Amino acid sequence: MKNNKYKILVLSDLKENTNCILQNAVKLSKTIDADIDFFYAKKATEIVEIESPLTAIRTISDVCVKTEKQIKDLITPISKENAVNIKAAFGFGNVKNEIKNCINRSKPDVVVLGNRKQKVLSFIGDNITDFVLKIHTGPIMIVSDTVDFNPKKELSLDFLRNERQLMSV
Repeated sequence: MKNNKYKILVLSDLKENTNCILQNAVKLSKTIDADIDFFYAKKATEIVEIESPLTAIRTISDVCVKTEKQIKDLITPISKENAVNIKAAFGFGNVKNEIKNCINRSKPDVVVLGNRKQKVLSFIGDNITDFVLKIHTGPIMIVSDTVDFNPKKELSLDFLRNERQLMSV
């Protein structure tokens, strides 16, 4: 039997605004009756510097344990408070490849991203939002860390594509 619920994918960098992003995703999930997947990706070069293979394996193992605990500590209180099941995953490697694989695996109806702070040199950066716009054909919700999504208030949505979306809120 196929699950008829919508699926929301929250892509995170585990920065300080992640809690707000996740809270808004939970509110959206309650509004449209959706399941939530949470995904975090980190560059492998940020984990392992030039080290011996044995040290690199130990470092990766330690980072996996710490990352899993950090994600669990973030998700558990929000999940319990809102009675919502949130599946979490993370990956290390090329961030864009990890995100693409996650989107292909998860097949989300909506992707939720945080609003990135503008960098001084805008040509330097990962352009994750642009990348997600290219590979995900559905709606993308970009959450501000200053505006709280309230499902009881009127909602205004903007789509960044010319396509007509089948989902309405």
